[in-house]
Amino acid sequence: MNIKRLIVILNILSIFILTGCKNTKDINYNSDIKVNGPSLKISLIQTAYEIYTTNIENLSNNSTYEDLYNNTSRDAKKHYKWLTKTYNSMDDDMKFKLKNIFDSNSSWSYTNSVINLDDNASVSDIVDTLISSKNLSLSSDLQNDIDVFFNYFYNDYFKSYFNKEKSSLNKKASKLNELLSSNDVDVKKFIENVCGVTLSNDYICTFYYSLNPISSQSFEFDNNIVSTIEPNTSVKDLLRVPFHKYSHSLFDSFTDTPEFLDICNELESDDELVSVYNEYGRDAYHFNEWCEENLIEGFSKYLDYRYSQYEYDFSNFVYDLDFYNYLRKINFNPDKVNLKDVCIDFYTLCLES
Repeated sequence: MNIKRLIVILNILSIFILTGCKNTKDINYNSDIKVNGPSLKISLIQTAYEIYTTNIENLSNNSTYEDLYNNTSRDAKKHYKWLTKTYNSMDDDMKFKLKNIFDSNSSWSYTNSVINLDDNASVSDIVDTLISSKNLSLSSDLQNDIDVFFNYFYNDYFKSYFNKEKSSLNKKASKLNELLSSNDVDVKKFIENVCGVTLSNDYICTFYYSLNPISSQSFEFDNNIVSTIEPNTSVKDLLRVPFHKYSHSLFDSFTDTPEFLDICNELESDDELVSVYNEYGRDAYHFNEWCEENLIEGFSKYLDYRYSQYEYDFSNFVYDLDFYNYLRKINFNPDKVNLKDVCIDFYTLCLES
């Protein structure tokens, strides 16, 4: 199992949903999807966190972040060099403050606290919002570290780098928006037509380009989904977030039924599924939700196969690849078998093997 991919998956919502066996080649794009260039309210925190993961967390966990960046693209490799060079040039006190900030809270928690700020929010706006956030419950020492570090980091390092990268990413955002606006097919209606269901919610998806080339984050409030995207994101990639979000409505229709809860209870005897859950999933999911996410990721792979004919050979969770292959094997068709039965049948086979 690819552990690095699993960690990324647990931090973000960047996966597909099931579509069934109808032809997905004709899909177009929803006008309720908008792409923005990078925003300081997001990139300031996320890039500081990248410096933390590549220079502090990387050493303590003996990780291989360098390989992840180097194997992504030439620009990602250059970005990694900037991250390490920047950290090495910081004085020891600022390195300590950086460590304290992200040892105390996650990058997602900090960014979630400022996600509703105006896109043109200043460093002062960001810092003030973080310090006053009730959800973060910061100590006075941590408030001071956030104030001092982010102002120092922005003025001495990030301002010039961000403005340089922002220019090219704004151009990419404009191109993606042009492609999105050239079509007028509703993603929600597309899912309803393919799956034969009626979805109750409408979502507005807003994407922000991130300087981070190896992972992304998603946030939700009301009916808004906000997600960062990597610099090499394509138009097709944008569909993964709304598809994943809408997919939960499909699974919610049966994951609280006695039949599905019974199979989840039986899966607690599955040593591998439970072991990976305890190590990576416990903080993010209830065990029943973990069982569901394995299925959703399998559906995502199946959809990508139906859409682009991409054939998967790696697993992000435990059973996602097996479920993807199972759907291909049975030539899944929602007109012939319902989603709940397919999921229960699959897990029953897993328990028998």
